[in-house]
Amino acid sequence: MRKIILLGGIFLFGALVPFIPSMTVVELFFLLIPFVMVFLMTLLYLVITLFNKNLNSRKALFIFSVLPVFIIAQFSSGFTIDKVQRFRSDGIIADIEQVKNRTGKFPESYRTSLGIKYQKKSDQDSYQISYSRGFMVLEKYRSNEGKWESYGWND
Repeated sequence: MRKIILLGGIFLFGALVPFIPSMTVVELFFLLIPFVMVFLMTLLYLVITLFNKNLNSRKALFIFSVLPVFIIAQFSSGFTIDKVQRFRSDGIIADIEQVKNRTGKFPESYRTSLGIKYQKKSDQDSYQISYSRGFMVLEKYRSNEGKWESYGWND
């Protein structure tokens, strides 16, 4: 039971890491090689325990599963958040377009929540919707272009 709780905690922590920019930088630039080394060492330990009946293979399987659970949590949370935020953003875009059809102009501000940002462009008759999808990638919709674009940490 403790192992399941520990793996659940690792999954939750892994799901949050892509949305904390400093943790993403540390992970990508400082922990990538140690992660590979830990993965290979635990894989070797798992293989040895499977062939040696005196060693506990269940413990080896648990140790081996920690890093993949952490990595899978990061990718699944990024994918899920991207889909949910895009769906919510499309609803906001439809509402804003209805406001423009009724009033003839885009609203100066629009109340959004949970990481979605609305910004009316002052120099043009346009607006921008943006949200983070994790790993320091920002999705932006510009109304004058009518399409979504991704901006990473190097853009």
